[in-house]
Amino acid sequence: MKKINTIAYVIVLGIALSLVGCNFLDQNPDMRASIDTKKKVQLLLVSAYTNANFGPICEFSSDQVVDNNAPDKTGHAMNAKPLDKMYDEIFAWEPVKSDGNQDSPKYIWDGCYSAIATCNQALKAIEELEAKGINMDCEKGEALISRAYHHFILVNVFCQAWKDSTLSKLDLGITYMKEPETKVAPHYERGTVAETYKAIQEDIEAGLPLIDDNYYTVPRYHFNSKAAYAFAARFYLYTRQWDKVLNAANQVLTTDDAVTLAMLYDAKKGYGLNDAKQEQLVFIDPNAPCNLLLNTTMSQAPYTLIPDYGRYYHNGAARDYSTLGAGPCWRSQFPGWHHWQFNETYGTFCAKSYWLFEYTDKVNGYGYIHGVTRAFTTNETLLCRAEAKVFLNDIQGAVNDFRIWCQGYNTGRMDTLPDGNVDLTMAKIKAFYSPVTANKNFVPELHNMDMSPEFIVTEEQKPYIWCALHFRRIETQNDGLRWFDLKRYGIEITHQRGTDPLRTLIWNDDRRAIQLPVDVRIAGMTPNPRVNQGDHVSPDAAEIGTSNTGEPQLSFPFIDLGKQVTCVPVDDNDNDNE
Repeated sequence: MKKINTIAYVIVLGIALSLVGCNFLDQNPDMRASIDTKKKVQLLLVSAYTNANFGPICEFSSDQVVDNNAPDKTGHAMNAKPLDKMYDEIFAWEPVKSDGNQDSPKYIWDGCYSAIATCNQALKAIEELEAKGINMDCEKGEALISRAYHHFILVNVFCQAWKDSTLSKLDLGITYMKEPETKVAPHYERGTVAETYKAIQEDIEAGLPLIDDNYYTVPRYHFNSKAAYAFAARFYLYTRQWDKVLNAANQVLTTDDAVTLAMLYDAKKGYGLNDAKQEQLVFIDPNAPCNLLLNTTMSQAPYTLIPDYGRYYHNGAARDYSTLGAGPCWRSQFPGWHHWQFNETYGTFCAKSYWLFEYTDKVNGYGYIHGVTRAFTTNETLLCRAEAKVFLNDIQGAVNDFRIWCQGYNTGRMDTLPDGNVDLTMAKIKAFYSPVTANKNFVPELHNMDMSPEFIVTEEQKPYIWCALHFRRIETQNDGLRWFDLKRYGIEITHQRGTDPLRTLIWNDDRRAIQLPVDVRIAGMTPNPRVNQGDHVSPDAAEIGTSNTGEPQLSFPFIDLGKQVTCVPVDDNDNDNE
């Protein structure tokens, strides 16, 4: 589906209106279009979704990638170059000083606030139409939910995680925009995380009852009812409103196991393919019941997958303890999808992160990289529900949800009972996620009580929370949500960039809030503090220069695809953990 750019829509409509009448004085002198009908509001809301992808900077901030130029356990190090200098900065948890290219903090900031501005313009028009007696409930619901979602992205990327209603008043939030901007160079206050989350919840709860799928041509590209409830489930999960997580997730999944299973990703269909591009199309199929909301993005991130730019990759410990690691009911690598690789020394990737290419010059192989992100899926919503059930002390219910999730990904290589069900039990989970027997990567220390004295995880609950985090780490590969999970539980991680000192991100590290874009700070927005840092390495200590090979960096958005690259699936018998 092609999205309409809001500015382009206004310009084109303005020109059309100017040609209607012969009298110049009948025209709006500033050429602005009036959004004065139900249909025009609906067209405007097509652009109420960002085309920016927050996944890459969150993945590079998390434990989902490693630096292939850092010595591995055998002492081997590569001499690969990054796709962009920005990735050096992000991986080292440094402020991005380089530029505002695709996938940069600036691109995400601008993209989200652009979508929010569209929502606010639509809501203003809706208010005027409602005053004329026109029913605008479904459009209002979509605008409110989309506005909430894009603020939710911003607060989770650029702020500290939610702690509680008291402690989150001490952390900087983001400006919550509720009105169209009418001033030149206005000054905004950031407010607090608590205020931001309060406003998000108000928009969610006002918008949910109004959502109506009937007016969408392709519901999967809009906040349809299931996508809206999936967003609500995730929001309530992050704010620890467990009963509300359960209720929202049940609206998406139902409480019937067979119905829920039928709604999950069709792993056997994707796994039966031997082509990454074709498997990707299964992942992003708009007709698949697992996909609740799809976003088209302009993103250079997929190009980081090929060896030419493979410095930072899903490799080493990042891979061995997630997608290529064992689980409570499977051995060796996760069996739910192929683990593709261009070159075995660089690492692996999931086909859902592959790219779609739009040629602008087919002869010379130039064009734009596009990506389709799955903002909400039934699989992730199921894991939200399972985690909530743990805290509601419905352990058996949580284990059953974990089992259903595994069942959906069973391509024939999971522990299976004679009746065809995956063999996953409370005993298996407790045994696998035992601090005594498990690798620490499967049972990381949780700083939940440091985050908030209200955030209690009992010893009985811990194995099931570790299971939820492990499954979510696999499920959300390339989506950026792993970074949010690390933040909300205060899980500490380390990064080593090349031969630089090992960097540690402690539970309350200031760098858990990605720094605001340079131009936003120059404009007067209060920056995120950088006082409390786990390794106390100055952001200016390491000089970031050109690539190690001395070759020039590739400019975007134009990409030369003249050189053919081939990817192959990792051998299913490969067992890095044994």
